[in-house]
Amino acid sequence: MRYLKVFLLVFLFFLVMMLFVQNQASFSDMVTLKFDPMFAPAITSAPLPRYALLLISFAIGAAVVLLMLMWDRITLSGRLSAARRRVNSLQKQLEKVTAEKEKLIAEKAELEAALKEAEAADEAE
Repeated sequence: MRYLKVFLLVFLFFLVMMLFVQNQASFSDMVTLKFDPMFAPAITSAPLPRYALLLISFAIGAAVVLLMLMWDRITLSGRLSAARRRVNSLQKQLEKVTAEKEKLIAEKAELEAALKEAEAADEAE
């Protein structure tokens, strides 16, 4: 499976490089971005080549995905620690109930033994 992933990544890289080489002139064109909100003055960027915009967009997208994955990881860690605390609490409760049960079983055995002795004493009289 690992080899298949590596092969697919190499193949994808190859396709992207072919796209870039075949369209190098188009990617080198300069682009000026403009943002003109109605309530503020217009903002215009310095002329940038298209490939720079693609790389910047990719980097921003990768950073956003990384932040989302980190947020998910933090959330899952919190849920895991809450579940562990709950398990520990339930285990302590189980230990208490088990100790009570064993105590009651011992008391029952003592009472049954005392009852048998009393019955044996009654029959002996």
